[in-house]
Amino acid sequence: MRNLSLFKNDQRGNVAVIFSLALLPLMAFAGVGVDYGRALLAKAKLQSAVDAAALIAAQDTQGKSDAVLQAIAADVVRADVTGRSGLSVIRVGLQTANGQIAVEAAVSMPMSITRILGYTNMSISARASASKPQGQKTDIYLLLDNSASMGLAATPQGRDKLFSLTGCAFACHEPEGGQVKSNLKVAQENGILTRLDVLRASVTTLLTRIEANKTPLDTIRVAVTSFDETPKLQTPITTDLSQARNYVQNYQLGGDTLFSKAMPDFQSGIGASGDGRTVAKKFALLVTDGVQGKRDRSIGFKPFDSALCTQLKSQGVTMIVLNTEYVPMPAEAAYRETVMPIQDKLAPALQACASPGFYYSAVDQQDIVRAFDGIFQSLIAKIYLTR
Repeated sequence: MRNLSLFKNDQRGNVAVIFSLALLPLMAFAGVGVDYGRALLAKAKLQSAVDAAALIAAQDTQGKSDAVLQAIAADVVRADVTGRSGLSVIRVGLQTANGQIAVEAAVSMPMSITRILGYTNMSISARASASKPQGQKTDIYLLLDNSASMGLAATPQGRDKLFSLTGCAFACHEPEGGQVKSNLKVAQENGILTRLDVLRASVTTLLTRIEANKTPLDTIRVAVTSFDETPKLQTPITTDLSQARNYVQNYQLGGDTLFSKAMPDFQSGIGASGDGRTVAKKFALLVTDGVQGKRDRSIGFKPFDSALCTQLKSQGVTMIVLNTEYVPMPAEAAYRETVMPIQDKLAPALQACASPGFYYSAVDQQDIVRAFDGIFQSLIAKIYLTR
């Protein structure tokens, strides 16, 4: 009897029993979190695929049947999602109505830990619609910062080489301090890639891709303005994109940067954006490092004022901003005296200027190329997608 009493009162195994009972719901709860995260990624992947399918189907200019267009859309979706994260396509549907092509797709995602609760698969769906080719009107206005800072080396290796040759990698755009040649000249003579070189190539590629992706019924016009202390309209708004490319491929560096002069002049002739039918959809692309100032430092150095973008956005113009960020160079006095005190304010100011989802930043060559690819994709989606 005494042994039975001791056994009844012995609580040493309670924790193990309670833990065992709680383990299953704890694992299930963790599994739900993991699978929910996977589902969000799968949803984003599927939405991207459906967007692409709608855009491709909407480029039909030969009057293909809905059945043919649906097959094309299905191929696009399957190519983009099949085999990734175990996703399998359940269905792809396509409908045309009121000048729109709508694509809807669903995929099945295998569950992981939540299988213990009996859930083996999750169905995920997405939908997108795009305008059928009826003649989109699009105006794109480029505002390119050609101030001296765009002459900075575009790669870490380039900056190191430039410093080894001149003893300076920042604010040496003009001969000064005993220099016989500017850093830009030294870079050009020694095959060092500058931001100017990368921007020339990237903007040229952007314009070429835009032109190649328009339908025969579309009207796309481009204007190019460069600015340092004053803006200069280099290419008036035109459907001849070769004019814009020709300027971009040859544009040169200027001097200081004055946004307070450039932005009001730039936006004065743009006007309100439209629906792309009767009035063009309008986009403004600003490429800059976001620092306003003069080399003599008489007016000080200031971050970009995002209020300068308010008028354009209030007119429905999509404001795209590429921030070509400064690389911190605290070892150089010129950097410490000019950019360093305001560097943490540059990105927020330029991001506030951009329309939602249209802010990009880049430091070096690969970043700039990647940013322009994102800009192109966003532009095409904004022009044609109606979801």
